[in-house]
Amino acid sequence: MRWPVVLLAAALTACSGSESGYVSSAEQSAQEGLSAAGTLEQLVQAQGRLLPPYRKAAVDDVLSTATKALDDLESEPPPGPDAARVYDQVHPQLQGLVAAAGQVRDALDAGDGNRVTEAERRLSGVRDQLDAFVRSRQ
Repeated sequence: MRWPVVLLAAALTACSGSESGYVSSAEQSAQEGLSAAGTLEQLVQAQGRLLPPYRKAAVDDVLSTATKALDDLESEPPPGPDAARVYDQVHPQLQGLVAAAGQVRDALDAGDGNRVTEAERRLSGVRDQLDAFVRSRQ
């Protein structure tokens, strides 16, 4: 009778470890997304003062970072209820970040100031939400 108890305890320990690991990884993805959003905001504010090839490379790098953060989060399903709650908070924000970063890139490439302003507004909202999440987890 002792073995089932030992196995159950080991299984619960493994599950809680993987859930906390997932949560930690999701928090890291949110932090990476927040950093990417802040960098992109600075690039938008510096438009006109950056050489187009540098701006394009920097914006593409930010978009790649945001996409990687989203891909990392989506790479495995949340292993438990706490992880699922964190996923539900972070996932839409990272999706929004990737979409906003793509809009910023396209607007900058087109040289359309109105589209840049609208994309920057969306980006700012996503950054604020990611910032609130990251601060709530510290």
